[in-house]
Amino acid sequence: MKALFMAGGSGTRLWPLSRKNNPKQLHALVGKKSLMTQTVERITPIIDANDIWIVTNKNYAESIAEHSPGVPASQIITEPFPLGTNLAVGLGAIHIARTDPDAIIVVGWADSYIGKEKEFYNTLKKAELLARDVDGVILAVQPTYPATCYGYIKIGEPVSDHEGAFQIARFEEKPTAKLAEQYVKSSYYFWNSGISVWKVSRLLELMKIYKPDHYAALQHVAEAHGATDEQRRVEEALRDLDRAAIDHAIFEKAVNMVTIPSDLDWNDIGSWSAIYDVQSGEDANVIRGSVITVDTNNCLIYAQKRLVTTIGVSNLVIVETEDAILIAHKDDTDRLKELYSKVKDFGGTTYL
Repeated sequence: MKALFMAGGSGTRLWPLSRKNNPKQLHALVGKKSLMTQTVERITPIIDANDIWIVTNKNYAESIAEHSPGVPASQIITEPFPLGTNLAVGLGAIHIARTDPDAIIVVGWADSYIGKEKEFYNTLKKAELLARDVDGVILAVQPTYPATCYGYIKIGEPVSDHEGAFQIARFEEKPTAKLAEQYVKSSYYFWNSGISVWKVSRLLELMKIYKPDHYAALQHVAEAHGATDEQRRVEEALRDLDRAAIDHAIFEKAVNMVTIPSDLDWNDIGSWSAIYDVQSGEDANVIRGSVITVDTNNCLIYAQKRLVTTIGVSNLVIVETEDAILIAHKDDTDRLKELYSKVKDFGGTTYL
């Protein structure tokens, strides 16, 4: 098995720590190492670093290499501009297929938290066997609360000769709170982790069927490999295409998608509330840096440059950086994109 990780996002929902030139995957948001380093080190017990590819923004490539121990520099693939996840995955897939078209690949994300690594490895091994006989395999996660920020998978019939695997009956978008409560009570609905396993040649065939313009462009990219004007040809091939998400382009259209539900202790580290959920301990506060609190409960407080002090507050996210401070109710952190837009209007790119 080989691994393909997406690491191109700028992490706007983790502003002001995550910035365009220093995105979330380069920060130690959970634990002592960066999300990118944790992603690589998590997979290397079962996949050698020489079999890992990473797709990232061209401006992040050097930093991503520094945070990806053992991964060959030639396997850090750069997007000429943000492509959307379908093209980004396709870009990595064609590089892998060039050397091994029969490879089984796990496609993951640099911002996933997985607490139960042994269960993760066991699930990947099951998916590796299954991927040769189906369109693709998506890892589903046992929900622990009625999340409205995640998509869900409804399982269908069991897959013959593959214990614990199910046909995917349908995908559900981020639900309302009422629907999420119903999903959690049901035994048929699971969180969609977005982590998937494929035979790389089959993945590219599905792109040819469901996104033929993307597939044709990726073939031009493949033909340009090693050319003296490779970068120009890649940009020309990809410039005018839509930025479709792979969920809508492939996952929801392929007719033989299956899933393996597992208890991975998984979280998508995409918001400050998610970081709080992963790290909150007995005192119910998550604190990093120089912080002093009095009568403070259920807060996440990150201090980067200065002393941060609090008295008599609860359920807040407070993030201090050199040039900006965020103070938000913990339940409102999913609105960071709204705030980010206002910050851009106020200061242009100064604070982004």
